Amino acid sequence: MELSQWAIQILSADTLDAKLFCPEFLTDEEPGAPLVFNEPIRPIGMGFNKRTREQKLPPFQSHGKEENRAICLHRFAGHELLAVEIMAHALTAFPTAPKALRRGIAHTLKEEQGHVRMYCERMGAMGLRFGDLPLFKHFWHHVPHLTSPIRYLSLMSLTFEMANLDFAPLYGRSFAAFGDTESAALMGQILQDEIRHVSFGYRWLNKLKEGDKAWDLWVASLPPQLDPKRAKGFVVMEENRRKAGIPDEWIKKIKRA
Repeated sequence: MELSQWAIQILSADTLDAKLFCPEFLTDEEPGAPLVFNEPIRPIGMGFNKRTREQKLPPFQSHGKEENRAICLHRFAGHELLAVEIMAHALTAFPTAPKALRRGIAHTLKEEQGHVRMYCERMGAMGLRFGDLPLFKHFWHHVPHLTSPIRYLSLMSLTFEMANLDFAPLYGRSFAAFGDTESAALMGQILQDEIRHVSFGYRWLNKLKEGDKAWDLWVASLPPQLDPKRAKGFVVMEENRRKAGIPDEWIKKIKRA
């Protein structure tokens, strides 16, 4: 199956299984013309809701209750499904991007599909099905700004996924503190994958930057309503960024953001 065909199928799918389908063999011989989606088709019960102030994630001190940990996993699964769709959108929107970049996005997309499956399995064991709680548009609000591969990498790899280098271990430690070693192990797996995803984004930003300073290009490529502070959590996990190849100069600036 062609990458573009696979991506269009993901964005047009009205079942979760179809969104998580990945063919064994993918080719990129006919990427086609640019195709932009304003938003994806969603399965029944998984449409976008407007988030209210009351729909914040349960605070860390409440993670002793299994239902609260499950709510967290449901929200994270929602983010992963959004990432699957945005990455599919990048494959349809940027057909002339370097082939190696497109292959890398496709590989990351497959891993994000795996994350959705893992979250679904774990929260299912806790009595919560994906779609039982509201899902939000989040990443899709920024799609009008994603007009180039650099803007895609800046938003997804170097902002939203970089923030997960902090959030994944924070939630993993909290789950472990309340004896939920399975959910903690899941967050550990997510972290390792996200480190690779951030590394991918940083390497490609440097390949595409054409003389610009990488930091300045990243900041300039973010949507107007975002800045580097969105690329971190409550605590900046410096070592996770170093593992992803992020230089200390960036880490210092992110901490100050």
